[in-house]
Amino acid sequence: MNRNSILGVIIIILLVALGVYGYSTYKPDTSSVSSDVNDSAIRATVEQFGSVLKNVSLLAPDASAQIQTHYAPYVAPQLLAQWAADPQNAPGRSTSSPWPDHMNVVSVTPRASGNAFESYQVEGNVVEVVSASGGGTAPAAVYPVSMTVEKQNGIWMITALSKGSYSVLPQQMTITGVWECLPHKNKTGPQTDECAFGIAKDQSDGHYAIDTSLMSQYPVDFATGTHVQVIGIVTPADQLNSVQIYDIDGMIQATSITKL
Repeated sequence: MNRNSILGVIIIILLVALGVYGYSTYKPDTSSVSSDVNDSAIRATVEQFGSVLKNVSLLAPDASAQIQTHYAPYVAPQLLAQWAADPQNAPGRSTSSPWPDHMNVVSVTPRASGNAFESYQVEGNVVEVVSASGGGTAPAAVYPVSMTVEKQNGIWMITALSKGSYSVLPQQMTITGVWECLPHKNKTGPQTDECAFGIAKDQSDGHYAIDTSLMSQYPVDFATGTHVQVIGIVTPADQLNSVQIYDIDGMIQATSITKL
């Protein structure tokens, strides 16, 4: 074997050796794939948990048992035990209507964890609904939730949850009652003669201001005391921007006003 042949063999051996070494030390970057898989799995867990909130009546005598039955697949045992011992501080159905219908996940973020579990911070919104007049349901309220979700024994579990402020959503309603001049909150001292039109709801002490900006024609021929039906979007009084001088439960942006 001449010198050139020997040199060629050495080069081939070196190339093969380098290839074997590179293959043995190659580690593909799976962090992004793993992150995507975790995100999807966590979202699925949280959304499934949100779908069973309506099955737990927090005021029922067996609320603790309902919590254990419906939340166990999604909630870590320690948190589950806390809620079972104190149902009033657990998420669930606190009234017959509205009721929690589902949970929208806003974000899923990895957390720096001091324990052995993979840990994520999850932000979401629980949407409550009411029965709609035409069938089905309509959104009625929402509240934010902040959760810690950890992987325990290969399963994503909610280990902590805190609730934010409850907000009633404006919704379409039909109100029947008497066309009136709205009563003032302050009934002492001199009373002005202006008349802000509204409706006194039948069979209740409720009063609603009327906003006719969504109507093409304003019903100016209604005398106070007329029995009417008003259909429109209701905003509760505590969500109105201006300070109210009238004693009202809310304002209805009327789309229809009909004399009964």
